[in-house]
Amino acid sequence: MREKKNIKLDAVNLLDEIQNGKYSNIQMNYYFSRNEYSKKEREFITNIINVTLKNLIFVDYVLGQTVRNIQKRKIKQLLRISAAQILFMDSDNAGVVYEAGEISKIINKHQTGFVNATLQAIIKNKEEIINAIPEDKREGIIHSYPQWFVNKLKTDYPDDYIGIMKAYKERSYLSVRYNRKKLSKENFKKILSEIKSEVLFFADEVYYLSNGNILSTDEYKRGDIIIQDASSYIAVKNLNVSEEDTVLDACAAPGGKSLAILQTFTPKLLLATDIYEHKIEVMKKMKEKYGYDNFEVKLNDAAKIDNLDMKFDKILLDVPCSGLGVLRKKPEKIYNLTSDDIKNLKKLQKKIFDSAYSCLNDGGVILYSTCTFTKNENTNNLQYFLEKYDDLKVEEIEIPENVIINKDEFGGTYISYKNQFLDGFYIVKLKKIKK
Repeated sequence: MREKKNIKLDAVNLLDEIQNGKYSNIQMNYYFSRNEYSKKEREFITNIINVTLKNLIFVDYVLGQTVRNIQKRKIKQLLRISAAQILFMDSDNAGVVYEAGEISKIINKHQTGFVNATLQAIIKNKEEIINAIPEDKREGIIHSYPQWFVNKLKTDYPDDYIGIMKAYKERSYLSVRYNRKKLSKENFKKILSEIKSEVLFFADEVYYLSNGNILSTDEYKRGDIIIQDASSYIAVKNLNVSEEDTVLDACAAPGGKSLAILQTFTPKLLLATDIYEHKIEVMKKMKEKYGYDNFEVKLNDAAKIDNLDMKFDKILLDVPCSGLGVLRKKPEKIYNLTSDDIKNLKKLQKKIFDSAYSCLNDGGVILYSTCTFTKNENTNNLQYFLEKYDDLKVEEIEIPENVIINKDEFGGTYISYKNQFLDGFYIVKLKKIKK
């Protein structure tokens, strides 16, 4: 086993890579696959990274009130992690300072005195710093959200904005479904029993588990057990694909929803497209792995579906969005997002929908979904769709009884932040009426 200080150094390096644009959940899994960590070591890294990322604005504020400038990038990550331990974790403060000093000697020995002095000052002055946070910035700093986002939440959800901010700082849970064409429910539950994995919650055919032991099973490795959130699977199931349907998954990468369509239904043809060539290669490998004859993958811009020169009976539009509904899994997303990004995403979402509509058969269905909760990307877009196309009708969707939802005034469905386990999602099913 490695010395703990080196495990923490790995956490510092991991945080640095996340700050340079890597997704935290993907990069952590990469680290865990490349290094022989014990279960306790994995838990330590996961916890310390998540606590730091979910409280980053607060941590940076406290650091900013303590020192003027942190010049060395990795020293800054070390201080962030150590400050998070002092502020949010049940840690021995003296031990945190000592450990940070030892790690700083590895990163840059000339910074050790600076690191020690900074952390000692945080321990001494943290209460005074927190009490002095300006009132007009307090909510954003305390909950670690950019101020523009707090203001937007207040506008969209004046009665719920504090609850939303708190909810998406909670922990996330591993969720999986099984391929019912390959495994029975009895077999799946037997596997869970054998690996000592408890079901914490289930919605439809998606199970939220107490640990990650399922990822070591043969069934997972060969693709009979698949990681997917219930919100995502609920969207797929509401396509209600028949054997006569030609189906398009227009923004398909990395392919999870396409796979769910194929494992839940038997379409005449499913075409999965994406604008990025490297993502298309990932889906082509998925096609090779599973061997579906009714599955095709093509490079295409979802805003130009007419380039395909095809008509479709069912179209899944899981459009690019701000991704705020998955902040429990990817807490860093909020720090890289601006209000202009949401405006630009809304424009793109409209273009994609207009493109999809032009290729939809009479009587066909577009299922529009996002993994976010901003009204700009959801309710406001739905209003635009219905006003522009008078032959579109919102259809009811089926939601498991144990999933909390909210409906907007146009019939769209928000999967609520009040669900402890599910991602935040928006789903609306639109049918093109035959004239």
